[in-house]
Amino acid sequence: MVHPIERLRFVARAGWAGPTELAVEAAYALAELAEQEPAALVPACRRLLERNPGYAPLWWVAARVLCAGDPLEEADRCAGQLEDDRTEELLEEALAGRRWIRHGGVAEATTADVVVVSVDGMGPTGMIIDGDDRGVLEAAAVAGTDVWALSGTGRVLPARLWQALLERADMPPPPSRTAASSWFEPVSRSPVVAGLSAVARVAGPLGIVGVFEALAGCDCPEPPELLARW
Repeated sequence: MVHPIERLRFVARAGWAGPTELAVEAAYALAELAEQEPAALVPACRRLLERNPGYAPLWWVAARVLCAGDPLEEADRCAGQLEDDRTEELLEEALAGRRWIRHGGVAEATTADVVVVSVDGMGPTGMIIDGDDRGVLEAAAVAGTDVWALSGTGRVLPARLWQALLERADMPPPPSRTAASSWFEPVSRSPVVAGLSAVARVAGPLGIVGVFEALAGCDCPEPPELLARW
């Protein structure tokens, strides 16, 4: 049986996976850790975020687990919500009969009704996108085409946690402190942050809403363990 620390090590280094996949694996690993070594939850969450600071779903899972009365149950709940996320389906239903694109230049954006941009995270001052999507955002602005942000479960963060993410993402990786922490030796991964002014709608797990509604509907707490510098 794989020890939860080893599973978390795998998650921390899984560069092949996207935010949701990583968050699901992290949630299950944290559930095991909560059962076997609950005192290790805070340092484990911090090391995960050092390794992948630009992935909002990891912050969402860590915050909810650390604030829960029953971390094991909450970690399982987070994994289930991430796996059952219907955001993609809701987006396709809302855009049925309309022309929409995810990639392309001005020519494609001009003929589209909506440009959809996937986000790794969203907060009051911006959204984290893939660097390759900057071009389609600029094309949408030139063409005057509506931009919808695809922001699934766990991707909207409250103000202070969002700021912590931005600050952590810009920090150089700290050196490994001990042999015990070296399995989480972080690497720097700076997110690409875009403004929210061009976003007309946000597609999330509860449907298609405006930016203000998406931010107001955030279901993530702000644990002090993740707000303080570490």
